[in-house]
Amino acid sequence: MAGVYGFAAYSASKFGLKGMAEALQQEILPYNIRVSVIYPPDTLTPMLEKENETKPEITKLISGSSTAMEAIDVARKAIDGVKGGKFTISCNFDGWMLSIATAGMSPQPSAVLAFAEIFLLGILRLVGLCYIWTWYRTVIKWTKRKNK
Repeated sequence: MAGVYGFAAYSASKFGLKGMAEALQQEILPYNIRVSVIYPPDTLTPMLEKENETKPEITKLISGSSTAMEAIDVARKAIDGVKGGKFTISCNFDGWMLSIATAGMSPQPSAVLAFAEIFLLGILRLVGLCYIWTWYRTVIKWTKRKNK
């Protein structure tokens, strides 16, 4: 949902998946089939442990602003979201905020959540900018310290 230092290829693939899912949802709509996209946070798995061995220091600093979740909790959120017919499945509060801030042209099957997206968009854009500004400051400080 957001580009993060050290994850250029990963971020691009996630952005691409969202676009593909939006188009696919339209294509299969007449067949009463729903598409769901899950955006899990860092998940406590052996893969994350391995990733952390080679993850750039700056990426660890930025991703440290969000807490990792247990795999079983992410799985439950995913299953509940698919069963509930959600297009975007977020696993925690940060993910929920990001899903609203980045809704764009994504479908929203719930009228209540559609209104929440509309009314919360402005404030969540401000929150998102605060995150981005914090990340940018972190990158700049880290780079200056690294270049000394």
